[in-house]
Amino acid sequence: MTKMHTLVDLENVHPKIEDLRKLVPRMTDAWVFHGPNQAKEAAQLKAAHDAITLVPHSGKGKNALDFHLSFYLGYVAARQPDASLVVVANDTGYDSMINHARTLGFTVRRMGFKPKAVSAAVKEVVAAKKAAVPAKRTVPAKKAASKKVPAKQAAANKPAMKAIVPAKELAQPAVAAGSESKAYLRVKKALAKMGKEFPHKLKSFQRHVQAMLGKGSTAVEMEAVVQQLERANVVTIAGDLVLYRDGDAGTAV
Repeated sequence: MTKMHTLVDLENVHPKIEDLRKLVPRMTDAWVFHGPNQAKEAAQLKAAHDAITLVPHSGKGKNALDFHLSFYLGYVAARQPDASLVVVANDTGYDSMINHARTLGFTVRRMGFKPKAVSAAVKEVVAAKKAAVPAKRTVPAKKAASKKVPAKQAAANKPAMKAIVPAKELAQPAVAAGSESKAYLRVKKALAKMGKEFPHKLKSFQRHVQAMLGKGSTAVEMEAVVQQLERANVVTIAGDLVLYRDGDAGTAV
C-alpha cells in the first residue's frame, strides 16, 4: 500500500480530523506542525488518529514553522520516495518548494482549507427558493368571516401574481436523487476527457460545468448536476477545492 503523508501547518489552517479525512481520503500518516498557541488543538488531533505525529516548535521567527515543515517533507520524501505527500496550508509560500520537489520526481501537492466556503451558485439557489415563496398575510378571524365571497367570484377577482423568479428557472424540472439525467451524463463524460486539465478550484469548476450545459443553462441546473456528480463520487468538493476521482478505488487526481 502506497503511503499518503499529510503535513499540516496548524498556525495557518485549523482543520478538524473530519476535515483532514475529507481533504485527503487516503491519508495514512499525518504530521501536525504547531506552536505553543496550538498545543491543545494539536493534542485533540493526536487523540483522534493513531498515525499522527506532533511537531512543536518554540523558536522565534516569522517563518520558523514553515522551515520545520519543509525540513520534514524532505526527510519523509527521502525515506519513502514512493509515498505521496500533501501539505495542508493556505500559504502559497510553500509552492516554490513543492514545485522543486516535483521536478525531482516526488509526488507532492498543497491543499488549502476554508471551513466555511460556500459557493456563489448555492447562495443563488437558496435566494431564488426564498424569493419564490410569497409572504403570508394574516387576516383577523372576525374580519375574514364577515366578508364571505362565493368561490367563483373570488377566483375571478383574484389578481394575477407577478413572477418573482424568471419563468425559465421555475420551469426547470427537479433532478431526483439517484437518477442520471442526460445533462449529468454529458458533463461526466466531458470531465473524464479533460484528464489533467480538470479544474481544481470550485469557482472554475462551476464555470466549466455551466459551459458544458450550454448557453441557456441556469445556476440551478448547474448546481443540480454538481450535486449528482458528488453523489456518484465522480468529484469530491472540499472547501474551495474540487478533487476528481478516476474510478480506481477513489483515487483523486
